[in-house]
Amino acid sequence: MDLVFAGETVTAEAIINLLDQVSSYLGIKPDRFADDRCLEEWIHVLESTMCDTLVLAISRDQWLWMRDAVKELQDALEDAVDERAYYGKKTKEREVSDDDLGSSFSKMKKPVINQTTNGRTVERLRKAIKALYMIILDIAKKNQLGVDTFGVTVAHDQYPNTGSFTNSEDVFGRKKETDLIVRWLIDPLDDDAETQVSPNHHVSVMSIVGHGGVGKTRLAQLVYNDPRVTDHFDMVAWECVTPIFDVGRIMGGIVNSVTRSPCSSDSLESMKNILQDKLNSTKALLLVLDDVWEENQHEWGKLFSVLRGINTRIKILLTTRTQSVATLVGSVTGCEDQHLRLHELEENENLQLFCQYALAHLKAGSKDYAEFQSIGDQIVKKLGGTPLAIKFAAYNLRRHLTLGYWRRYLEDMDNFGATAPDIMKVLKISYNTLSRELQSCFHFCSLFPKNHPFRKEELVRTWFWSGSIFLQFGENKGELYLARLTANLFLDRFGGENEEPAYYVMNDTMHDFATYVSQGECKRLTEAADSRNVKSSVRHISIAGINNFTVADVKQLLRLTQLHTIIIEDCCNVKEDVVYAMAEVVKNSESLRLLECSLFKMCHFPDRLSSLKHLRHVKISIL
Repeated sequence: MDLVFAGETVTAEAIINLLDQVSSYLGIKPDRFADDRCLEEWIHVLESTMCDTLVLAISRDQWLWMRDAVKELQDALEDAVDERAYYGKKTKEREVSDDDLGSSFSKMKKPVINQTTNGRTVERLRKAIKALYMIILDIAKKNQLGVDTFGVTVAHDQYPNTGSFTNSEDVFGRKKETDLIVRWLIDPLDDDAETQVSPNHHVSVMSIVGHGGVGKTRLAQLVYNDPRVTDHFDMVAWECVTPIFDVGRIMGGIVNSVTRSPCSSDSLESMKNILQDKLNSTKALLLVLDDVWEENQHEWGKLFSVLRGINTRIKILLTTRTQSVATLVGSVTGCEDQHLRLHELEENENLQLFCQYALAHLKAGSKDYAEFQSIGDQIVKKLGGTPLAIKFAAYNLRRHLTLGYWRRYLEDMDNFGATAPDIMKVLKISYNTLSRELQSCFHFCSLFPKNHPFRKEELVRTWFWSGSIFLQFGENKGELYLARLTANLFLDRFGGENEEPAYYVMNDTMHDFATYVSQGECKRLTEAADSRNVKSSVRHISIAGINNFTVADVKQLLRLTQLHTIIIEDCCNVKEDVVYAMAEVVKNSESLRLLECSLFKMCHFPDRLSSLKHLRHVKISIL
């Protein structure tokens, strides 16, 4: 039976396996750790207090303590295994190099090695396992884990081929909207376009406006890849903007898309010149700005000032959740306010989408199909036509094909209002069915920007290097996890046809959800002030825009004593004292497993890097 935490799921079986691994490492039976009770008795007490695995009030202190205790025990064990391997290798190296000193020296040095591995590490393991036992006992005594919802029995589903999740199969309806946008985009880009663009302006904008999960990004992707569009535009570029509106970063992303190479400059004038040279013979550029939140007229003015300096017709397709953004952008560009309000799907389209995901294993027209479809129709009506919520609800229900489960699910939807929090609830139901390892892999993806394209090999190896997956599981396990996250709709797969390499993307709504459920484990820092709000339990961090950090901001990270991952993006024009401060953070991260950045010069290079016993992957460009 599952234990559902704020953002994590742990099974009793997983706890037993974890404790078995600890006892194996220590050479001590688990029943010697607490009150002379055997492990199985403690687990029985734990399971007897549980009555639901679907929804759990995250305010319950016992569950937060349990989550932290399990995480600490897992980390302590992984550190111990790493240290044993590290010192074992050192021992072998010394045995080879010291052969000439005789056997008496070899016998003398081994106790020193063992003392190094088994001292502080063993004590940490003992404390962690004792803490876990005490929490289980506290939960059993208070017996306050009941939740007034229905239980979950997770079926082992046949995961569909991840290659089947293509744009065309993912989208129902939207043909009218697609055609409308395409017609606007491919209107003649010559003097006739003056009806769209004010005099002396050659940049025009259309906005797709709608709430999270309604399908704005997916519609933009359909348009972006439409043959009518790709045939019409000489060049296309896609940039995910996110709430942090940085003109330099946006322009750098556009340069990357157009030139197919990293931007080497952070000067707006230089980037404009690079684009001008590249687009010199280009008549038309399509630029998609996805997930826009910025309502600062000055910032938009800076961006369009640069774009107007490029002697090429530019059409911009913009997605946003707020009408005010669309109106503001129209006024800044001097364009007529062109926007498309994206509403929920039509009722018949909702049901088609639901049935594709929920009833794929049943024969259409059969009695069972009709009974499930009847309940599904009522569920779909309550979901309000939001495609993302419909897909997740459908996929969860497909994994529990019993009429009783479907009816209880329908009853639980009584208060659903298709708002952002309600959509998050639907996502969390499916999320809670994932194993703890799958959840950790999902969390890790929140360290990267929205709509970041992941390559399979890169992502799988990063999961291993960071400790999200145990190394002993093997790379095949990582590929299976990626396939399952994709099959469960947490990642979207693109490409992979005609020898084109596949890549995986987490859409903006899913990224918001990943950020929410990974609190306390992963943190992406996009502003200097964020460093003051990082929880001490965080294991993985990424930093975007460290050039805006002060030494004091960086020193806030010294509180994070259990960091496994440090990824630093955008390392240009960073003050030297900030670089030294960041080097100090790296030096003090004794549990560090993965380090990626291009921040250090030779004089800054962390001299204690070689002493970080758990480090598995380093990617550093020496400036």
